[in-house]
Amino acid sequence: MANPLRDFIVPYRKGEIVFKEGDPGAEMFVIQSGQVELFRNISDEKRFLRVFEKGDFFGEMSLLEGLPRTATAAVLEDAELIVINGATFDQMIKSNIEIAVRMLRKISKRLRETTDQLELSLASQGQAVAVPADEREIPVAPTESEDKPPVLAEFMTEGSLKVFPIYREISLVGRKDPVTGVTPDVDLTEEDVKRSVSRRHAKLICSNGQFYLAEEVGTLNGTFINGKRIPTGVLTAIKSGAQVGFGMLRFKFVECGQTEKP
Repeated sequence: MANPLRDFIVPYRKGEIVFKEGDPGAEMFVIQSGQVELFRNISDEKRFLRVFEKGDFFGEMSLLEGLPRTATAAVLEDAELIVINGATFDQMIKSNIEIAVRMLRKISKRLRETTDQLELSLASQGQAVAVPADEREIPVAPTESEDKPPVLAEFMTEGSLKVFPIYREISLVGRKDPVTGVTPDVDLTEEDVKRSVSRRHAKLICSNGQFYLAEEVGTLNGTFINGKRIPTGVLTAIKSGAQVGFGMLRFKFVECGQTEKP
């Protein structure tokens, strides 16, 4: 599939400066390939901030607020950057709200990371920072090294050719997101060749032995139970044997009879 933003791709060579701290700026950048480093100079000393890779974006503060650059961006290896100005950004947001939602999630994740770094720094100095529970990131899925809990339910493709097991009481359904770095519990990236499923499409929730499906904010192509589209953000009860649709994909939902807490 052709990149709709191909006309905005600009090549950069290794060592090239994208922008400097203090420069005026009205564009943001999305990395198509390569790596870019952000750093600040404090008392003539280089202070590393972070390295961005393919799928990451940076420079959004100047675009959104019209403020000078707060850091310097340098290319670590040959890169292709998508340069987005205010007019292009406005058009993108109006045509695809999911872009805005993904940006907000990425910015929220950066804020959590900064808060965690501050907490560690103050803790090393004998101080403490209280961080609200809803600002801490919950792991999306267990790692391979962890013991997986019992399977609560499954999404099965037609003919049961592929099964997506559900292990957690709150499970995210969608596609892997290179921008936020989130891989959903039910990752439909390989199944969804037409990209009809949003990155964060819906959540399956198990509460007191009852399952509910809730569509995420920013989902574009709908979530369906037995052919009926469910409203965004509303917990909708779902029973074993129901036909479920995420975008253009269709599955059978099956409970595994292990929904009670130990």
